[in-house]
Amino acid sequence: MERSMVVDNRHLSTKFTVLVTSVIIVAVVIYLAWSINMQQAATEDKVLAEARTLSIQMSAAWDYINDSQTAINYNSDGSYDFKGVYCSIAGKDIAQRFTRQSEGYIIRYARENPRSGTDEPDVFERKALTLFATGESREQYGIEKYKGEMVFRYTSAIEIRHNCLPCHGEPAGEKDETGFIKEGMKVGDIAGASSIIIPLDLYAKEARTRTLQTIGFFLVLLFVVIAVVRFALRKWVTEPLTQANLELHDENEMKSNFLTIMSHELKTPLSSIIAFTDIWEKSSREKSEDEQRLVQEIKENSRTLLNMVNNTIDVARLEAGRFEITYDEVELVDIVSAVVSVAHPIAVKHNISLEKRISPDTPIIISDWEALRKILMNLVSNALKFTGAGGKVDISVSYLSDRSRVVIQVADTGAGIPEKDHDQIFERFTQSTQPGDERINGSGLGLFLVKTLTEKLGGEIEVDSVVERGSSFSVYVPIDSSK
Repeated sequence: MERSMVVDNRHLSTKFTVLVTSVIIVAVVIYLAWSINMQQAATEDKVLAEARTLSIQMSAAWDYINDSQTAINYNSDGSYDFKGVYCSIAGKDIAQRFTRQSEGYIIRYARENPRSGTDEPDVFERKALTLFATGESREQYGIEKYKGEMVFRYTSAIEIRHNCLPCHGEPAGEKDETGFIKEGMKVGDIAGASSIIIPLDLYAKEARTRTLQTIGFFLVLLFVVIAVVRFALRKWVTEPLTQANLELHDENEMKSNFLTIMSHELKTPLSSIIAFTDIWEKSSREKSEDEQRLVQEIKENSRTLLNMVNNTIDVARLEAGRFEITYDEVELVDIVSAVVSVAHPIAVKHNISLEKRISPDTPIIISDWEALRKILMNLVSNALKFTGAGGKVDISVSYLSDRSRVVIQVADTGAGIPEKDHDQIFERFTQSTQPGDERINGSGLGLFLVKTLTEKLGGEIEVDSVVERGSSFSVYVPIDSSK
C-alpha cells in the first residue's frame, strides 16, 4: 500500500511537471514567434536607418562637389578652366569606390534617359523613379531578391538644384560644357535617384544568434523552473500527501479491524441467544402466551441485530478488499428457499403474505452462492420491514429472453420510496423511513451491500417505487459471473 501511494504521488509529480513544461513550451513558442516578428521589424528599421545615412552621406559629397565648382573650374587669375570634375562624376566615383571596398554593398545612380549606360535603372529603380515623378514619395525601399540573395533596396530622389542648371537646365537641346545635351530642367525637377543595396546576411546572422540566445535562455529557465517545481512539489505536496495517505490508511485499517473485531464479538453472543430461544421453543415444558411472546420477540430482535452485524462485517471486508467472490454452480431455488425459511416467521408474525415464484426455465448459474443469499436476504428483510399488516411481499426469479441473465425481483406493497431518494438509498448509512412505524430501523448498510455485491458479480440493480403503493427491486445477474 505504501509503495502504491508513493508511485501515485510520483505520477502526480510527473503529471504536474509535464503540465508546467507544456505551459512554458507554449509560452516560449508564442514568445519566439513574437520575437522573430519583432526582430524582423527591428532589422528592417535598422537597415533603413543605415541606408538613409549612406544616402545622406552621398548627397553631402554630391553637394560639396557641386558647391565647389567655382573653386575647381576657375584659376587663380580668374580665368575659367573646366577641369572635368563635377558632381555627377565625383558622386559616381565615390559610389564605385565604396562598392569595391565594402562587402556586398552597392551604391549607384539611376535615371530615365541616362547619359551613361551604367545609369540605366532596373525594375525596382524604375518603379521608384515613377513614384518620384508623381510627387507621391521621395524615397522607396523594401526587401527583395537580388542576384540570388535577399537584400534591402533603397532609393532616394535627386532633385535639380540651382548649380545643376548649367548642365541640365535651359535651353533644352543645347550642349553643356561637358558636351552632353541639356534637358531643359528646372529647380525641383527629378534628375535621378540614388540607389543603395545592402546585403542582409549579417543582419540575418545577428537575428539567428539572438534567437538562439533566447532559446538557450528559455531552456535554462525551463530547467530551473522544472527543478524548483519538482523540489517544491515533492517537499510541500508529495511527501506530506504520502504521509497523510499512510496515516489515513493506518487509521482506516485500525477502524476496520476494530469494527470487524467488535462485530465478531457481538455476533457470538447473538448467535447464542438465538440458539437458546430455539432450545426453549423445542422444550416440552408448558409455556404461557406471555412467555412465548417475549421469547419470540427476543428471537426476532436478535436475528435483526445479527443481520445488522453481518452486514457491518461484510461492508468492512468489502472496503478492506478482503471479500472474495467464489464462483460455483448455483441453484437459485435453493437460495430462495433458504431466505424464505428465515423470513417466513417474521412475515407470519406481522400478517404479511410472503410468496415466491421461480420460472421453470431458470438455469443453474455460475456465481457466488453466499453473495446472492446476502443480496436476496437484505432485499426481503427491507420489504418486510416497510410493509404493513395485510400487505404482500413477492419473490420472483426468471430467465431473461436474451438468455444471458437472470433477474431476481423482490416486490412489496409497502410504504414506497420517494423518487428523489431512489439514488440515495444505495449509499452507506442511508435509509428511507416512514414516520410512525416502530419496526423500521437498521444500520443503513443493507442496500449499499446489495448494490456493491451485485456489481461485484457483474450485475446491476434497478428500483421502481411509488409512495404508499410499494417498491420493486430487480437484480440482474449474468448466467456466468466468472467471465
